[in-house]
Amino acid sequence: MRESYRWYTGPEVSTATQMQSPDAIAELARIWKRYEGDPDGAIRAITETAARALRVARASVWLLGEDQTELSCVDLYEADSHAHSSGVVLRQRDFPRYFAAMLQEETIAADDAHTDPTTSEFSASYLTPLGIGAMLDAPIRTGMRLVGVLCHEHVGTARGWGIGERKDAAFLASLASLTLELKNHATREALLTATLESTGEGILASNDRQVVAWNRRFLDMWQLDAKAMVSFEAVRAHIANRTSPKEGAGAATETFVGADGETIDVLELDDGRVFERASRPQIMGGQVIGRVWSFRDVTAQRRAAAALQASEAKMRDLAIRDGLTGLFNRRHVLELLHEGLAKAVAGGERLSIGLIDIDDFKKINDAHGHLVGDSVLRDFAQQLGQRFRSSDYIGRYGGEEFLVVLRGANGDAARRVFDEVRAGFRAREFGDVPTYSFSAGIAELAADGADVVALLSRADERLYEAKRLGRDRTI
Repeated sequence: MRESYRWYTGPEVSTATQMQSPDAIAELARIWKRYEGDPDGAIRAITETAARALRVARASVWLLGEDQTELSCVDLYEADSHAHSSGVVLRQRDFPRYFAAMLQEETIAADDAHTDPTTSEFSASYLTPLGIGAMLDAPIRTGMRLVGVLCHEHVGTARGWGIGERKDAAFLASLASLTLELKNHATREALLTATLESTGEGILASNDRQVVAWNRRFLDMWQLDAKAMVSFEAVRAHIANRTSPKEGAGAATETFVGADGETIDVLELDDGRVFERASRPQIMGGQVIGRVWSFRDVTAQRRAAAALQASEAKMRDLAIRDGLTGLFNRRHVLELLHEGLAKAVAGGERLSIGLIDIDDFKKINDAHGHLVGDSVLRDFAQQLGQRFRSSDYIGRYGGEEFLVVLRGANGDAARRVFDEVRAGFRAREFGDVPTYSFSAGIAELAADGADVVALLSRADERLYEAKRLGRDRTI
């Protein structure tokens, strides 16, 4: 009963409308090798893909100067005009907060760029003239060093950046990093040299399916000794055993990009550690003669990010939930009603609301005390959550009153469902709480009003009428 009612006759949302088509990132991965000898073209391809994949009007790559006090735009792509440009320079002395945040080497996700402390100093001179409302900047690194950012600029009002969008931005920034490394021959050679013991990354190189070199950091990270490095297949089997079944994805990725492709993926180990793995071909005379892997331990960053996300989710939940019942609080359920009403009007859909009041609740409090009364409220909230669909909005309206927003339902259908719920209440075992009932007043969009105030007023009138006629009924 929770997930579907036959009487919901409103149109369904097509899943096709929720998907991006085509998949811009997959398309870039498919053609990536054509940019092997064209790093400037690769950067342009990355900014164009970033604009398509994240649905932004502007995407750009910015590189830091040697002293990290200036950012220079090496490519800006504007989707509306399909134009590329470059040359703008940002200086630390003009935007100190942004530079401070950027140099932390973490993604900057400014849902409202005008108010976010990391980007608000751009508001007057940059954001407002261009109409930019939100920014998502992913760090670009070569080796262990921050060299710039991949910037996504949303033209319009504020916009929330989802986890998937942040991952896409990070992946595209990694491609920019690979491109810059290819452009810098000295840096690439350093990554392919197995004697780089000074690096914090684990390095492994193979040649014709044989291990040819590694560094001490690689052995330490994978808890191996030099005697174990007998063959590439033996090492790969060890890695697969520590990461199974996730390791198979890395091999599949390498197959996808081909022998001369470059990959970046993440490995989750059985001991809880998380490694970022980059794979690059070793090319000589135009021929692939081997492959170099680098492994970076990102466990601390992942745990910190997970803890931050959990904390943010908890704070968001506290802001919208009623502390006693766990349902949406009055403010948030009214916000959802406003949003649902606007969507229903725009889409020509049905919508009804039910205003509920527990019958004789004061008598319960007087007879059993407020602690028992609180138990009744929690029990009622739980019952409502179990008996309505997950797509319906349920909130505590105040005291012993509750509000249910039924999307896609007309008034008659809503009354039938409320009658079914009340019948279920009569038949249930109440357990540790006193037996109670409820009354409800229904109001339907259009038939009873075209705005929130009118609907709530009509539902309240009918709730009062249900009480007057003897309670335990829906009108």
